[in-house]
Amino acid sequence: MQVLEHEWAQLAQLRERFLGGRGETSQDYWENARICELYDATFAQRIAWKWRAVWGELARRDRMPRAGRVLDWGCGGGIAAREFSAARLASGADDPLHVHLWDRSAAAREFAAGKLREADPKAKIELGLPAADAPIDLLLVSHVLGELDGRSLEQLTDLARRARCVVWVEPGSREISRELMALRDSLLPGRSILGPCTHSAICGLNIPGRERDWCHSFAKPAPEVFSRADWREFSHRLKIDLRSVPYAYFALSEASPAPAEPDLIRIIGRPRLEKGLARIDACDVSGVRNLRLLKRDAKQLVKEFADASTLARTFRIVVEGDRVRSIE
Repeated sequence: MQVLEHEWAQLAQLRERFLGGRGETSQDYWENARICELYDATFAQRIAWKWRAVWGELARRDRMPRAGRVLDWGCGGGIAAREFSAARLASGADDPLHVHLWDRSAAAREFAAGKLREADPKAKIELGLPAADAPIDLLLVSHVLGELDGRSLEQLTDLARRARCVVWVEPGSREISRELMALRDSLLPGRSILGPCTHSAICGLNIPGRERDWCHSFAKPAPEVFSRADWREFSHRLKIDLRSVPYAYFALSEASPAPAEPDLIRIIGRPRLEKGLARIDACDVSGVRNLRLLKRDAKQLVKEFADASTLARTFRIVVEGDRVRSIE
């Protein structure tokens, strides 16, 4: 996408608003269709990589939510709904998608609807929230926690409690991730966790002594990011490391929890590679444990740890003390 000189300044201003914290984004920044287009070609693509990682993990674990009536809340350019549509189409689903697109900005809603129609011509699209008595089968929420005041968050969590399934994706920073972890636990009663956790118990990091820890993963950037000049310029001008795409998420539903599997873990964050071993933070039904995996016990896997995007999956392990004896 061709970005004009003055438009780089607009993208930089958008980023400053996103990083500014609550109150900095209280005004509508979707001023026109061109701003939506610029955002969609840049920042939204990084969010798309996160959603692809989420849908990929849920699909591998056979935990993809059913569609039904979908609400993309705070949709912006609609990247969450588009990525869900793409995941469904890739899986062979042929029933029309029914999506409500809601954002405070009319320009964003219209842009999101147009992009979704291009990607999924059969989709039934409605602009605005579902009626108060209408079911919400799937609520999609993406990158909103840094902008919401208390009242807006309360309204959103009311919708989340009403929805049969919620998939909520946020940046992988400590502050936002810990807020998301608290929301996960508050919405959990009567629900089961689809991901990323291997269990439906309270988050093992929401306990005293773990306040500095946070649940996050890393998505894989699209391959063209490292070969196209426009992405290089985006990285240079906005000082964004395109190799690192941290995210945090939870997915929960009304389905009954699966039986707990104590030997099943998911690795949080990046393994810490040392000479001859890797230290991992392993989340399972017992909480979060700090374990060590010797390179000689899993040479190929430790090599793969350099690419943190390979960790968005579960592992079966056998542990002796703090040492992982086997992992697959």
